Amino acid sequence: MNKKVIISLIVALTMVLSLGLAACSQPAAQASEAPVSQAPASEAAPASEEAPASEAPASDAAPASDAAKTAKDPKDMVFGAVHMSLGNPHFVLWSEGLHEVIDAKGGKLIEADSQFDANKQLTQVEDMIQQKCDVILISPVDSKGIKPALEACQKAGIPVIIMDVEAADEDLVTSTVATDNVSAGKLLAEAMLKEVGDKGASIGVIDLSISDTVRRRTEGFESVMKDHPEIKVVQRQDADPTVEAALPVMENYLQSNPEITQMFCINDMQALGALSACEGAKRTDIKIYGIDGSQDAMKKIKEGKLMGTSAQFPKKMGTIAADYCYKIANGESVEKKTLVPSEWINKDNVDQFLK
Repeated sequence: MNKKVIISLIVALTMVLSLGLAACSQPAAQASEAPVSQAPASEAAPASEEAPASEAPASDAAPASDAAKTAKDPKDMVFGAVHMSLGNPHFVLWSEGLHEVIDAKGGKLIEADSQFDANKQLTQVEDMIQQKCDVILISPVDSKGIKPALEACQKAGIPVIIMDVEAADEDLVTSTVATDNVSAGKLLAEAMLKEVGDKGASIGVIDLSISDTVRRRTEGFESVMKDHPEIKVVQRQDADPTVEAALPVMENYLQSNPEITQMFCINDMQALGALSACEGAKRTDIKIYGIDGSQDAMKKIKEGKLMGTSAQFPKKMGTIAADYCYKIANGESVEKKTLVPSEWINKDNVDQFLK
């Protein structure tokens, strides 16, 4: 074989070997590119593997997200307060307590004055429902008669806070804020006993038996007096808790039962009405006791014209109830019943409370 032929064969073999190696290296190149092209997929895999862990927080966060959607800013909250009577200084102070908190935190307070009219109160509660209040506060004119209003609130999904005058149907109420009225009645009875001593007494009572609050006051009073047969209730009649309503009742007592020596009035307004009737009849010998701790009553106590009063703290109760409004509107729990202690005020300590 000549030299040229050998060289040609070597060149041909070299070309064949090069082509073979090129063909074998091509899949290798694709294989090396595959991890690169799959790299995002392999990075995505941990992400998808972590998804259950990331979903767990997401599912935990969902209620918080939902709560954020449903929870209102305090400034957007609307509360309704239906007062038994804003003609009574006691409920004016309740209103001041509500405003103290709501004006500071933000929100809107809609108020209505029922003026001791139970039917009017039912209509006012319906109006509050129509205005879509977040919470409705009520001081019932009639503890039992308020039930249709409470049922209407429940149907509308609106929580109710009872102010001061407890409702008979507590299962329809989210919370009650009131004075410890049994204690208030006991304080009054104990003060009367101390004044009467062993002499005995004939008592007149101006009552308001449709009110659970008043029933608790009389319950406390009677729990003390039951062990003192020398002290007798000789006359009892219902009247609205106003000066105007109590005055003619007392005038009748003075005619029908002139032996009365002590008067138990279920609030200060009644006590002031009884005092006016006694002064008109020049019966300054009759000792008159009230419940509330109103400024007008305390002035008469200082003058020696009223014996004393079991003080309530309506402004404080108003602030407590207002705080509960925000908690309830945000789905938080509150006390089912909050009773604020009473304190006896007489001539010995009246200066501490008189403004």
